Order: sequence, then structure tokens, then C-alpha cells
Amino acid sequence: MSVPDSTNGSETELEAIRLREVTKTYEVRRSDVLTALEGFDMHVGDGEFVALIGPSGCGKSTALRVIAGLETADSGSVSVFGNPPAHIIRAGGIGMAFQDHALMPWLSVESNVGLPFRIRGEPRDDAKIAELIQLVGLEGFEGARPKHLSGGMRQRVSIARSLVLNPRVLLLDEPFGALDAVTRRALNLELQHLWARQRITTVLVTHSVEEALLLGDRVAVMSSRPGRIVVDAPVPFDRPRQAEVSQTPAFKRLHDELVEALHQGWVPRDEP
Repeated sequence: MSVPDSTNGSETELEAIRLREVTKTYEVRRSDVLTALEGFDMHVGDGEFVALIGPSGCGKSTALRVIAGLETADSGSVSVFGNPPAHIIRAGGIGMAFQDHALMPWLSVESNVGLPFRIRGEPRDDAKIAELIQLVGLEGFEGARPKHLSGGMRQRVSIARSLVLNPRVLLLDEPFGALDAVTRRALNLELQHLWARQRITTVLVTHSVEEALLLGDRVAVMSSRPGRIVVDAPVPFDRPRQAEVSQTPAFKRLHDELVEALHQGWVPRDEP
């Protein structure tokens, strides 16, 4: 196993996200407690793109929700730009997109993208909405309802909505997981170009090692539950990354090593 491991190396000078010794548990039955995260350490530099992979049920989404302030850690510390997540949330500084696009079916593309302005009680920035619709390649569909869009187009709307308030942090939880392989690859490349223009601090949760390597500056591998990071591998490929990079020997070698790390961190467990 030769994946480069930076877990004990120097951290990025300008930290955007920092989790230290985080533990998160859930009560699943009156007498049973599920430990989703234990001793979880993670750092993300300002403007960095980190992909988080791990076995199913290892706590990847829980980690993302803790960063977003949607869950509270039982112990340990969580900071976003040096403050608790609630601080940046109040300023609209965290954008999120999920596998379930969660679009309002009765609203148009334009209105769905602009929804965060309404939720925050702020004046709608039509120029920003139009800019993002163009960036995600949906010009001409401004008035369309979600039912008239393909799955990939709905995910583009979701990503545009997550960016409309100019967040400092973007959290992506399997945003392309339900899409076919061809559409997923195309959106991987589009997301890479979008990120390159904005350089927003991003954490992507994914089950796809290939997706992690195409998009991330680093790939963090989690153990099985209770989740913790066991490998933190820098991605050495130059940007922008075209699909062809996945056919190179270096890509295939790192891909195989990360898959091996996943298997080494996986232990069968009975569900509670």
C-alpha cells in the first residue's frame, strides 16, 4: 500500500474547515447507541477541494452535516474559518447540494435557483441567478419546471442554487450518485470547470474513487463505522483534468491504491 498519506503532515496554512477529535453518536433504539464518528480529524484549506470516500455507512454524510451545522458533535471541536459553523451559516456562507436535488416542483429553474434569497428574506439578485444558470449550462430553461428536466439538469439547478448566495464553503453529498455513468462523467467535468472559476472551499462526499480523483486536490479515505480518516492522499494531476487522465497509468495506479485503502478500512458489522 503506497498511497501518500498526509494525515500527519503539515496542514494548509489558511484553514477553512477544521474538525478535531470529533465523536458523533445516535440513539437508534432505547438501549442502543450507534457511533457514527469517533476520533474524526479533518482539515480543508481555503479554496481547496477535498473528496471524502469510505465504505457505506461509515459516517461520510454525518461528517458533512457536522461541518454544515446540521448535526452537533458530541465531543471534539468543529470550526469553519475559525468560528463555529453557526457563525458562517448565519451569513449564508455555506452552500449544500445533495443526491436528492430537493427542487420545488412548482417553481421554475430561475425561481428554484433564487429560492435562498426568499428564505433569507433578502432581495433577489437576478443578475447572479442569470450568471449561475449560464455557468451550469441551462440558458433557455429558465422557465422550465423540474419535471421537464433530465436528472442531470436537475442536479445542475441544485448546484446553481447552492452557489447563489456566494458561499465560502460548498458541501456536496453524492450530488451525482443517482445519475447514469455518462451523465455523471460529464457533470464531473462541468463541476471541475465551475470550481476552477470560483475556487470555493469544497468537500465532496462520493462513493466513486474515479470521481474523487477527477475532482479533488486531496482524497480522504474513511474507515468503516465508527468513521475516522485513515488515509489522506494528495492528487498529483494537473488542472484542468480532462476525462483522458483516467486512462493514464498514474491515475490507474492511484485509483487501485485508494480502492485497496477502502478495503483495508472496511470491517463487516451487524446493523443495529
